[in-house]
Amino acid sequence: MRISSTFCATLVTIITVFGFSLLVLIPQNASADITNFTFTPTTGDSPLSVFFQVTSTGKVNTVEWNFGDGSGTTTNTSLNATHVYQSAGNYTGTVEVTTSDHQTASESFRISVTGTIGANVGNVSSINPDNNGAITAYQYLQQEHNGSLISSSLPPLSVQTDALSYNQGDTITIHGVVKNVSNQTAVTLRVINSLKNLVSIAQLIPGSDGSFSKMVVATGPLWTKAGNYTVIAQYGPTTNATTSFSYGGGDGSSKLSSPPTSSTFTLQTSAGSFNIPYTIRGGTVQNMQLDGQNHILTVTINAPSDGSLSIDIPRAMIDSKQQLTVPTGPNQTSTTQISQSELPDQAFTVQVGGQNAQVTETKDPNSRTLGISFHKGDTTINIMGTVSVPEFGPIAALVLAIAIVSIIAVSAKTGLRFMPKY
Repeated sequence: MRISSTFCATLVTIITVFGFSLLVLIPQNASADITNFTFTPTTGDSPLSVFFQVTSTGKVNTVEWNFGDGSGTTTNTSLNATHVYQSAGNYTGTVEVTTSDHQTASESFRISVTGTIGANVGNVSSINPDNNGAITAYQYLQQEHNGSLISSSLPPLSVQTDALSYNQGDTITIHGVVKNVSNQTAVTLRVINSLKNLVSIAQLIPGSDGSFSKMVVATGPLWTKAGNYTVIAQYGPTTNATTSFSYGGGDGSSKLSSPPTSSTFTLQTSAGSFNIPYTIRGGTVQNMQLDGQNHILTVTINAPSDGSLSIDIPRAMIDSKQQLTVPTGPNQTSTTQISQSELPDQAFTVQVGGQNAQVTETKDPNSRTLGISFHKGDTTINIMGTVSVPEFGPIAALVLAIAIVSIIAVSAKTGLRFMPKY
């Protein structure tokens, strides 16, 4: 929560006593505050209807809702709102309450919406002579989405920052993905402060995979106002996406914090090695380990101050997927094997220091980029999914089997014994 002003109004009273006039200033508690803010559900399949409810002190004059999906802002006097998210994506929005004496308070929220592809698979039938005229849910999904369920669930444009809050001098990493890249069409990025003023603007040509990234330093005369800032990404005339972050304000100087560190960690697994690009602010990455049996990626960090980690996770190494329930019955049996890589995405569970953490995310068919904030003294970040490379890969198992057979054969010929004979 950010309160945009700490000034309190005063009541001016003139009292005349024995011919003398006294000017009396009586302070009034006029500041706005959001005492409670709830929104449910926080995640689900599209179209997702979310109910918002705000409790605020002071006499409410206006309530401004920005739901973060490019639908614009809605201004009214109601502390309750309902909004329907029509397409899959991770959305960051804000609600700002203004009282009758022009004091404001705001809160941000994040909604994760997955595609409808996992919701209605049990109600589909088609012609398939090998299965009494019915097809499995997975076969239908493959036909309907041309074998690329991941691509079908991606939003047309997504944008996120590497952390939820920043201070003066911090470097803000803005990253995103364009689903369908048009030749040499640029992404326009605008950063708007809490007074709706433009503080930064840039144009970027996305890569061949649709990804783009931009670093913005929060310093200088334009970065003085504290509050919620909005990042607006525009691609073409109609495609846009937004996200927001909180900023602690500045004095207008060109103060700079320590710049973030970008590097790549190479993680060895039984299925091969994976290169994991990352950017960390306020600390260093010490190690990464994958627990393939429990599908957990553990990042060990050294955090001398508060900071954030932006990590690009290969889907082939670890991913988080919704698990489809395929109906069973006399006419719905199939030997089709469901590929985990084609199941709909769901959010990773992320814990920092053993506590659940809120994260930002952008994704493409090959990787998922998470933005994770941490506090001074934190040492471990656990990223938990539902599928990962196996602990003991098929090649390693084959090598082990050949080795065992070879040992048995040699021992049979030579009479070599591994256990004492009694």
